[in-house]
Amino acid sequence: MRSLGFVLFILVSLSSVFTGSAFGQSVLIPFGAMWKYLDDGSEQGSEWRHEDFDDSSWKSGLAELGYGEDETTQVGFGDNPRSKFITTYFRRKFMVDDPSALPGIRLELLRDDGAVIYVNGVEVGRSNMPEDELITKDTVASVSEGGVVETVIHEFIVSPLLLKPGENTLAVEVHQDKPGSSDLSFDLRATDVVGPTAPVIQRSWLAASTGEPIILITPEQLRASDFTSEDAQLDFRISGLESGRFELVESPGIAITKFSQAQITGGEIQFVYEPGRFGAGHVTGNLLEPTRLSEISGLVASIQNPGILWAHQDSGRPTNLIALGTNGSNRGEWNLAGATNNDWEDIGAAMVDGEPLLYIGDFGDNSARRTDLNILRIREPLLVANGGGIVPETDIERIQFQYPAIPGGEGGPGVPGVPARRDAESMIVDPHSGDIYILSKRETVGRLFLLAHQQNYIGVQTLEYLGEMPAIIHDRLYGFSVSTTAADISRDGLEIIVRNYEHVLYFRRPDLSVSIADLLTGSAIEELPFFGARIPGGEPKGEAICFSVSADAYFTIGERVSGATEISMFRYQRLGLNSPPKFAVTVSDGILEDGPRRAKILFNAEPMEIWRHHHFSIEELADPNLGASLWGDFADADGDGKKNLIEYALGTNPRLTVIEDDGLTIGYEEESMVLTYRKILGRTDIIYQVQASSDLKTWIDTPDELLEARAEVEIRRVSIPLATGEENFLRLKVSR
Repeated sequence: MRSLGFVLFILVSLSSVFTGSAFGQSVLIPFGAMWKYLDDGSEQGSEWRHEDFDDSSWKSGLAELGYGEDETTQVGFGDNPRSKFITTYFRRKFMVDDPSALPGIRLELLRDDGAVIYVNGVEVGRSNMPEDELITKDTVASVSEGGVVETVIHEFIVSPLLLKPGENTLAVEVHQDKPGSSDLSFDLRATDVVGPTAPVIQRSWLAASTGEPIILITPEQLRASDFTSEDAQLDFRISGLESGRFELVESPGIAITKFSQAQITGGEIQFVYEPGRFGAGHVTGNLLEPTRLSEISGLVASIQNPGILWAHQDSGRPTNLIALGTNGSNRGEWNLAGATNNDWEDIGAAMVDGEPLLYIGDFGDNSARRTDLNILRIREPLLVANGGGIVPETDIERIQFQYPAIPGGEGGPGVPGVPARRDAESMIVDPHSGDIYILSKRETVGRLFLLAHQQNYIGVQTLEYLGEMPAIIHDRLYGFSVSTTAADISRDGLEIIVRNYEHVLYFRRPDLSVSIADLLTGSAIEELPFFGARIPGGEPKGEAICFSVSADAYFTIGERVSGATEISMFRYQRLGLNSPPKFAVTVSDGILEDGPRRAKILFNAEPMEIWRHHHFSIEELADPNLGASLWGDFADADGDGKKNLIEYALGTNPRLTVIEDDGLTIGYEEESMVLTYRKILGRTDIIYQVQASSDLKTWIDTPDELLEARAEVEIRRVSIPLATGEENFLRLKVSR
C-alpha cells in the first residue's frame, strides 16, 4: 500500500494580538466529537476516570453515541434487550494552554438518562443521578426522562484549579434508569467560559510537504489551481470552524466540512466570513442608583435619540421609561401617564409607518394565571436635554391580548374560548412590519407566538402560535427552568439575540426571505460570549439585553441581589469582519484506508518556520531532541557541511546533497578570487554578508555587487585581487 507522502498544514499570518480585556469563546470539545467508550457492562471502579488510565483497548466513535434513536455511533448494551447494561463509560482528552488564563470551562451535556462527569479524575457534576451516593455500574438514574426532555442541554462550570497545562481528561459515565430502557444518548461540548479574541487576519497560505509550492490564499477564497499533488487525491475535513464557513461556490450559504482536492483545484470551494462575531463583555458603566433601579427588566436602543438605551423596571416599580447612556448614566426618566406596571418584562422599538414607536410588554406571569396581558405601544419621546418628563396618555396605546387555548402553558391548557396561561419575559418587534413576537419563559421547550401588526388594535387580541424553539438552551437556576428572559432584533431585521441567566443565543437569517418564525423555531443557533450568573463577577438574574442602534455591540444588565452595591452594564463589542478563521484540519489520501491524518495550524509563522515545514515532518518538528541533529538552525541534516541556516539562506534542500547548484561558488578569475552566491529576496529575516580574511582570524566585511536579477532571487558577486605572498580567504556569513 502506498504511504501518505505529504503533510498538509495551514499557515496564517496575523496582524495584532489581543488587547485590553476583550474576550471570545473557544471550543475545547465540540458537539459530535470522537470519544473512546466501553460498552461491555463491566465495573470500572475509579481508575478509569484518571488521565493516566490506559484506554487503548476501548472502542472509538463520533458523538452522538448511544442506541435506540438516530445516534451517529451505536454502542452495545448486551445480549438481552430486556436486561441492558446500566452503565456505559466515555473518555476524551482536551488541551488547555494556560488554565490560569481561564475563569473555568463550561460543559454542555446531552444525556439519557443520567450521567456523572469527571475532569482529571475529580467529579465535577451529576445529572439525574442520586446525590451523595457511591456510584457503581448498577446505579440507576434517578428518574426516567423521555420526549423533548431528552434534548435538554445540562450545563456545568468547572474550576480552572482542576485543569493543568497541556492535556486534560474528561470522563463521563452514562446510566440508564432501568435495564429495559429503550434508548441511550450521549454528547458533550466543552468551551472556555471566555477565551482570547482572535486577531485580524492579514494573509494565509496553503502548503504541502517537500517540493510543493506555497500558494497564496485570499481571506475570501480558497483557490489552489496550481496545487501539484494530483496523484494523491486528497480529502479535507474541517472542524471547530469559527469566523466563517467553507461552502461550494455554486451553493452559497450552505456550510460544508468536507471537500476534495479536485474541488479545490477546480475553484469550487470558497471561504466566506460570517458577520463579525462578538467579543466577551466588559463593564461599560454602573447604574448610578442601584438601590432604586434594582430590577431592570427591559432594554432597547432608541430610534431617534443617538446614544440612548431605553430601559424599564419589573413588576410593581414606577411606570417610568428610563433613558440610559451607553455607559449606564441616567439621562432622564419619563412617566407613562395613566399606565400601570403590573409586570413589565421587555421592551422593543420599531419605526412603523414613519413613526418611532416603543413597545413595553406587560405580560410577566410567574404564577401563570393572569387574565390582563398587555403591550403598551408608545410614541418615543424626543430628548432635548438631560432630565425627563411625562408621556401623555394620547401617546400610549394599550394592546390587550391572550394566548390561544392550545398549546397549554404552565397554568394548564385552555378550553374553547378560554386561553392557556403561561409566563413570558421576551419580545421582539419586526422593524420592517411592526409584527410582535413573544417568547415564553418557563416551559421546558420555549414557544413562540405572534401578534400581527395592526394600525389600530380593537378588543382583546388572540396570539397565533408559531411553534417550539428547540434550539434555545435552558437554564435551571433559582428553582425553575428558564427558556428566555429577554430578546432583541437588529435594526435591519437580520439578527436576533435571546438571553436567559447563563446564555446569550444568536440567530441570523441570510436575508428577509427567511421568516422570523422559521428562524426562531429552527435549529441554527450560536452561543455568544456572556458573563452569566455562574461566572464570578457575572450578572445575577439578568433580564435585559439589546443591540446598539448599529448592531456593532450588544448590552446586558442584571438585577441587584442582596448585599450588592453596584449594578453593571456590560457591553459586548462586535469583532471586525476580518477576524481570522480558526479551525482544525485533517487530511487523508482518498485512495488509502489509513487516513485521515491530523494537519497542523501555525499562527504568526516566521519564514524560517515555513521553510522547516517544507522539509521536515510535523512529527520530527514536534520532537525537541531532533533539533540539534536534524531541523535546528545549526543542524546538518544531509551531512554536506552546510548548516540548515545556510541551506535556508541559499534556498537549497537540507535533506539532499546537491553538487551542481548549491547556491554558492568560490573560484578564481585571472588574478582574483571570486565568490558568487544566491540571495533569496523573500528571506527578509536573513542578513547576508561577504567577508574576507588573510589569516582566518580577522574577517573584514566586503561589499558585493549585483551580477544577475531573477524572479525573487539575486545572484551577487564579490571579487578580490590575490595578494602576493599572502593567503586569501572569502566566506559568506548569514545570520538572523
